[in-house]
Amino acid sequence: MVIVTEFGCLVHEYVKRFGQPVFPRPDRCPHCHVLDALIGHGFYWRKALSPTAVYVLRIKRWYCKACQRTISLLPSFLLRFRHYLLDVIQSVVVARFEDGASWVMVARRCSVDGAPSTRTLRRWCESFAEHAAVWWAAIQQTLAEHDAASPLLDPLGQAAGPREAPRALLRAALHLLAWAKTRWAEVVQYGLADRLRFLWHWGAGRGLGRLI
Repeated sequence: MVIVTEFGCLVHEYVKRFGQPVFPRPDRCPHCHVLDALIGHGFYWRKALSPTAVYVLRIKRWYCKACQRTISLLPSFLLRFRHYLLDVIQSVVVARFEDGASWVMVARRCSVDGAPSTRTLRRWCESFAEHAAVWWAAIQQTLAEHDAASPLLDPLGQAAGPREAPRALLRAALHLLAWAKTRWAEVVQYGLADRLRFLWHWGAGRGLGRLI
């Protein structure tokens, strides 16, 4: 199991800072929920890609003495099951769903010398579209409970479902971030380029599963 964790930095600083790492220890095990049962369990290595660079990262592991299961701290700039950095993937889904770019234009804007491949770009967009409605509904529910005046809220309720779900989710992520900035000082500096990073961290903590 992984806990998506906000380290307050992107990949370059993560590599620099965590050569001598001090990682946050979760208060309780996310499997069995026992308090103060986690002990350090080393690291595993993971590659993170951009179109022009390869980063090798240490990912912290914790071991639960109560249920004997392992937990990893995944930086919020990485997705599960994807090798590329989240900001790279965000640029693709924004180009395709928000800007309405053709696949040729998406590749021109987001790939360098054929990397990522057009096949990979399509796969990311298909996955984002597949999961968008579930994530959109979760944002609707949260804003309805905590920010009822939000212009994002559908008057028909979340059961009505979004029109053009991927585009709706990108817009919803901005409204969610705007609301979050009124509650958590650590996200005040977040901007447009951070919206999916925040969304991924927020939604993973609520058990929403895959985003892309």
